Amino acid sequence: MTFRRIAGWLATTVAAGAVWIGLSAPAQAIPVFARQTGHNCQACHISYPELTAYGREFKLNGYTFGEAQPIPLAAAIMGEVDHLSQPTDAASGAPECSSSGGSNSHVPCNHSQLVQYSVFFGGRLSENLGMFGQMSGTEFPIAAGGSAPPGSFAPTADNTEVRYVHRFSTDGGLEPDAVFGINVNNNPTMQDVWNAVPAWRFPWFPYMAAGFGPAAAPYIDNPSGGHNKVGMGAYLWLHKTWYAELELYRAATGVVSFFNWGNGGTLANMGDQPSDVLKGYNPYYRLAWSHDWGYNSIEVGLFGLNAKTLNCNSGGVTALMTGNPPAPIPCATATDATNKYTDTAIDFQYQYNKGDPWVISAAGSYIHEKADLSSLAVSYAAAGTPLSVTSHNLNELNIKGTAYYNRMYGVSLGYSMLSGTSDGPLYGQGGDGGSATGSPASNWWTLELNYLPMQNLRFSVLYQNFSKINGGGSNFDGLGNNASGQNRLTGAIWWVF
Repeated sequence: MTFRRIAGWLATTVAAGAVWIGLSAPAQAIPVFARQTGHNCQACHISYPELTAYGREFKLNGYTFGEAQPIPLAAAIMGEVDHLSQPTDAASGAPECSSSGGSNSHVPCNHSQLVQYSVFFGGRLSENLGMFGQMSGTEFPIAAGGSAPPGSFAPTADNTEVRYVHRFSTDGGLEPDAVFGINVNNNPTMQDVWNAVPAWRFPWFPYMAAGFGPAAAPYIDNPSGGHNKVGMGAYLWLHKTWYAELELYRAATGVVSFFNWGNGGTLANMGDQPSDVLKGYNPYYRLAWSHDWGYNSIEVGLFGLNAKTLNCNSGGVTALMTGNPPAPIPCATATDATNKYTDTAIDFQYQYNKGDPWVISAAGSYIHEKADLSSLAVSYAAAGTPLSVTSHNLNELNIKGTAYYNRMYGVSLGYSMLSGTSDGPLYGQGGDGGSATGSPASNWWTLELNYLPMQNLRFSVLYQNFSKINGGGSNFDGLGNNASGQNRLTGAIWWVF
């Protein structure tokens, strides 16, 4: 039996088992934090992973509420069936995707796959110490004839953090006036408790990249997808209203390579794009004001990251330009020359969490990035494709609204927009999926419908509609690809147990 047939059998069995459980079993909470606290999943989540007021309090108190579990483990399986609109390559007339792949296809138009599996561990370690750990294997195709590139089926580092907390109370009461915490994590913004930051914003399901998408993303979005950074810092939560945090991020090498396990602890094994490895210690900050009243809660905030990155593997620039999405390029060598990214963002969130029958939430963020790519410009010049300019601006807007009826039927609608400095070589000009005009401007809508027959099982249908990609609606790459050709319809299953 071939590996593909085994994978297909496994995915079919998982989906059938999940459907049977969803239709026959009563709603119950079984993930590790639900077992630890004795509360069901709805106490902490509007719908996972979006946190409620109690969920935010649980996380900011270091995952220490409740009783430590003898086997603090949980797992998740995520699979999808995907349909991509069929763009064509004007240069050859051949389809950019097909049902069976092919030499010219970027990805099959129709495919199914086990997108990701994850194992979660952690929780309360002591009265003041707790952790959240995750390791995941990702993306391998299971459809007959599928040609989507496989990911790493072996588990590697995913979102992971450790927290130590101390509570302050002026009157000796059970409710502290302030919580002070020390945090170590491997993904900027994953330690956050609101759902407009990059690590936790909609859509939450890890949908496989399909077709040609935007070539640009702010550095704080962690576009390489790796957990190659480690942040160490402190936060203060005052009167459940004011929140302040300061972290310093560095490359996950040496003694902190544990946070990038499965990928090695050296630059050569980082698996990152050129100039994506942090140099030295880089500050991340977060300020937020929140208020809870009745069934309502609101938050407005500010966050940002100032990053310097090493100029890695200049020979990988050509591969970076011609691939969309870019293939990971190992950082075989690194110089002291750096690129600089200054990302500044504002965000908001609102929730109405009565739950009988409606739960409503909305969130959004606006990120402005100012980048000095002087060092990366040297690499592009060496490859014979000099950047148009070395100083770049990039703006990213994301907003979403979610509504659930009886915690079972949900709908989410999101809008995303990118704009910034035009630069042909940086955004893949001349290649499939690149920008004919050199512009990063993109905008698209995301609609997701959800059905939860039980709290830890979700069936989803997602539709994404692109009106502009990389500066254009029609023929955006100069090779005949239209933004509408990248529209996708996806069915997905997410089972946490």
